Amino acid sequence: MKLGYQQGDRLAYWWVDRYVDVSDAQEPPTKEAIARFFAWHRRAQLPEIATVLTRVRGEVGGEVSPAMVRQVQQDSQRLGRQAFDNAVPDLADLMLSLTPDQIQRMESKFAESNAKYRKEFLKSDPAARTDARFDKIMSYAKLIYGSFSNDQERAIRDAMAPYMQSADARYTERVKRQQEWVALARELSTIRPPKPQAEAMLRKYADDWQRPGSGEQRSTSAGVDLTVRIANMTTPEQKAHAVKRFDGWINDTRSLMAESGVSPQAPQAAR
Repeated sequence: MKLGYQQGDRLAYWWVDRYVDVSDAQEPPTKEAIARFFAWHRRAQLPEIATVLTRVRGEVGGEVSPAMVRQVQQDSQRLGRQAFDNAVPDLADLMLSLTPDQIQRMESKFAESNAKYRKEFLKSDPAARTDARFDKIMSYAKLIYGSFSNDQERAIRDAMAPYMQSADARYTERVKRQQEWVALARELSTIRPPKPQAEAMLRKYADDWQRPGSGEQRSTSAGVDLTVRIANMTTPEQKAHAVKRFDGWINDTRSLMAESGVSPQAPQAAR
């Protein structure tokens, strides 16, 4: 985690450039914006992330409840929205500078990503579809808990059925978000509104997606139930592995804070 975070500015620029092919004129302000974002993130969010990790570290060694998992989701959504809102002024500058060709490239990259997603996770054969999602779920589970027995893996696979029922709905939502983002980019490129108006439009986009519909709620509920099921079938040894894993992430976060001169006492603990 620490190594990835230390390369975050380079990775972020690579991601932006991959989607819009940053021009020579756009490159300096884009790199400066990314540097500002990470400076803010180290100061404002690393302490909160350390707090969340510390709380979860104290929970993974025992019985895990749906409320605990939902709290982690809420913390992630809250921190993600704070990060988006912080980036909005710089994001507005970039969006207002995009050309029609750059927006078309963005749309094409989304289409490429979706084709890859469909090929991997939306196979026509139900068993193959479940296999692909099972492998993804187990990669996360093993990251936290270590290895699983064959009996545990069979139980996890059996418990996936409710989650798999919303696979098509999750993909539909993914595409809809992308389409609305591209439409917003085209609108900003066409009307070139004043920057405050562009910022308001970006925040409205985020607001609209923070009001989930019933389909997303069903998917989220099934994901929470599956997460709880996996956590509570683990052995004491697997729970100890999880505690050790969180210790490593907490230490990485605190080390990054120390490198940046950020006090571990501020801001206040996440609620």
